[in-house]
Amino acid sequence: MRKLRRVGAGCYGVEPAPFSFLWIAANELPLRDELVPFLVARSGRPLDEFARWVATRRRKEWVINMVQHTTMSTKVSEEVLRDFARTDDPEVLRRRRLILKVLLEECPEDAQQLLIEQGIEAGRLVEARAVLRRLLTRRQLAPSADELARIEACGDLVTLERWLDQSLTAETAADALR
Repeated sequence: MRKLRRVGAGCYGVEPAPFSFLWIAANELPLRDELVPFLVARSGRPLDEFARWVATRRRKEWVINMVQHTTMSTKVSEEVLRDFARTDDPEVLRRRRLILKVLLEECPEDAQQLLIEQGIEAGRLVEARAVLRRLLTRRQLAPSADELARIEACGDLVTLERWLDQSLTAETAADALR
């Protein structure tokens, strides 16, 4: 049997051993720039936490490479990559379109799947909005024009589902859309 002796945050000495060595628990390490090579080995929520943190500290290429090669949650991967999508620079947008075009040409089956997924997502949003409007009407919680516009403008399925749940017990349309 071996025992672990803590020598620092996320670092343990393994004893007894014929020579000295450390076991590094990446999930326990603090978020510090000098520890990035070890922090990449995190898993689960600590990896998600690291991804959000390191995305503000490393070059885009490094972060994109990290997203490609680690098993962080899909939600965080998309969140981190979306942060890079925000630009008004015409040259950056032109290069991105070129990259996207090449990738789609190289992976036509992925392009087809992406179109299908986008269509399904759009359909789910349309359906959720329709069900919400119908439920509010059935419960005689007539939404105002502004509230209807808010429902139509909502592109987040999680928010629409929350509003649907709230509309089951809400006393007003405004309560349902909080």
